[in-house]
Amino acid sequence: MVLNLVVLALSAAGSVAIWLGAGISPWWLLLLLPGLYVGLLLAFFGTLWLVSLFFPKQGPRRSGAFCRLVIRLSLSWLLLLLRVRISLCGDGLLPDCPCVLVSNHRSDFDPLAMLAVQKRRGMVYISKEENFRIPLAGNYIRQAGFLALDRDNGMKAMRTLKQAAGRLKDEGLDVGIYPEGTRSKTGELLEFKAGAFYLAKKADAPVAVMTTQGTEHIRRNFPFRRTEVRLHICRVIDRETVRASSLEELSAMSRDIIAADLAAPEGGRR
Repeated sequence: MVLNLVVLALSAAGSVAIWLGAGISPWWLLLLLPGLYVGLLLAFFGTLWLVSLFFPKQGPRRSGAFCRLVIRLSLSWLLLLLRVRISLCGDGLLPDCPCVLVSNHRSDFDPLAMLAVQKRRGMVYISKEENFRIPLAGNYIRQAGFLALDRDNGMKAMRTLKQAAGRLKDEGLDVGIYPEGTRSKTGELLEFKAGAFYLAKKADAPVAVMTTQGTEHIRRNFPFRRTEVRLHICRVIDRETVRASSLEELSAMSRDIIAADLAAPEGGRR
């Protein structure tokens, strides 16, 4: 939203300046405004690409706040362009300390929605390796401190979780992870894997349990319909419970919380 407003304001100011300076017909504003808007966006993303050429090939020791800001601004603009409206409920439940955020997984847009609306807290995600090979975006999420999880290599996956624990303890960042491990194509919850809860124990961090709804409709709705996305922080499993519970118990507890919230009437979650 912020990026879009800034670009619109600059486009409008530039269009008016050209109109007044050139003494042309007001009808030219209909071409100048969208033309400058597109031009400024291309310049913005072109600048991001040039900056990314100087990024180190390997991930940073510490996450980059600048890259996280760029990601949030860019995602806010992208979701606005895709006509996505996001409501986040229950964020007041989030603890003051960093936490592990777990949710059901319905679409590739799931983490994008959370990153776009969560402005008060630093957050990174554990993501599949393919996402780090996306042109431009891959460079920024790597430098922002996101971590790639190799689902086919247990040793690498364990090393990633230990790195994520460092992000939580040493840098004070929330870490998002989807315990299902992959998107549910039917909307039904898949079995939860233990990695997220191993991370919480390793970092001695609470677990924030969230539901995500509506992201699976974004591709189908665009461009003719708006998509309503609902994110709901249902409950936070405190540190004491995390310490006292086994990985299997934490996994079952989180899954039950998510399943109950998804099955509840819409009014019951407001």
